[in-house]
Amino acid sequence: MTVSIDQQQEPKRDVTFRVFRFNPQVDSKSYFDDYTISVERGITVLRSLNYIKEHVDASLSFRAFCQAGICGSCAMRVNGLSKLACTAQVWDELAKCREPGIIKVEPLRSLPMIKDLIVDMDPLVSKMTHYSNWIDSTMPEAEMGRKEFLISEEEFERYDKATDCILCASCVSECSILRANKEYVSPAVLLKSYRMNVDSRDSIHDLRLSELVKDHGVWDCTHCYRCQESCVKSIPIMEAIHGIREDAIASRGAKDTSGAKHAEAFMEDIEKKGKLVEATLPIRTNGIVWTLKNLLPMAVKMIMKRRTPPPPPLVKSSKGIKIFRTMFREMSEHVKEDQKSHKK
Repeated sequence: MTVSIDQQQEPKRDVTFRVFRFNPQVDSKSYFDDYTISVERGITVLRSLNYIKEHVDASLSFRAFCQAGICGSCAMRVNGLSKLACTAQVWDELAKCREPGIIKVEPLRSLPMIKDLIVDMDPLVSKMTHYSNWIDSTMPEAEMGRKEFLISEEEFERYDKATDCILCASCVSECSILRANKEYVSPAVLLKSYRMNVDSRDSIHDLRLSELVKDHGVWDCTHCYRCQESCVKSIPIMEAIHGIREDAIASRGAKDTSGAKHAEAFMEDIEKKGKLVEATLPIRTNGIVWTLKNLLPMAVKMIMKRRTPPPPPLVKSSKGIKIFRTMFREMSEHVKEDQKSHKK
């Protein structure tokens, strides 16, 4: 069925929107519906969906509110990438279609389905609650409301970009770890946690950090950068995650968690030889008991297939290791100086 949007400002073309559909009350499994409408240049995906709902199929369900890229309600996957439907231009998306002239629209991943393009945000909110994503003020209650609680401009600059997060959950949808482990803290929660932890007005820094370094926390991030690449506000989320890790090591020591131990072992190998000594990395990270219990079966298979990493004595240093060590130590000193300046 072909319909048209009532605007005549620019040339139009027929575009098919292949929309994910699922109503748990009547459907046993999900499916896709195709809607072909005539659109003009400058029309967004959200405006097209609104037209489909108002003039073609009133049963289509999705979230939207501000329609200006502010509230984050209309986040969905368009042509395989999570973004805001209200800022995604149809003309731009046509160039990214796998099938010419067909724009595929799906709900966000890694969150429970409610209906069609609507997902349940409660799991994300629950994680924000668990990791205390709010400021617990150090100001005495008796003084609250009587005066402003000011911070320096330099301090605000440290988390200024993090305050741009609109909780659209695009980063949650694109996170590779969440697709494998639903218990993972999520990049959105880590970003919020970083914002709270660097605020000098907060009183529960240690409590929040103690939760972040546990299983399914900050050390589970694999640095795939999908969260940062998909952020609709171009927030450097990975910088926040690195900031939490540096804070954890500085505040709690390098032996605090398996993640911290892994990072320390990684850095030691790189400094000494310029490459990883993979054969002993699991033991130095999790201990010999854990390694034998969890990795012994896999190790046996690797030995049988002759795919084992070389033993430590056979791991030779990389070429130019002396020059590299000098650069590595200089870089380490710069990092220490930066950490000191941040603390001040």
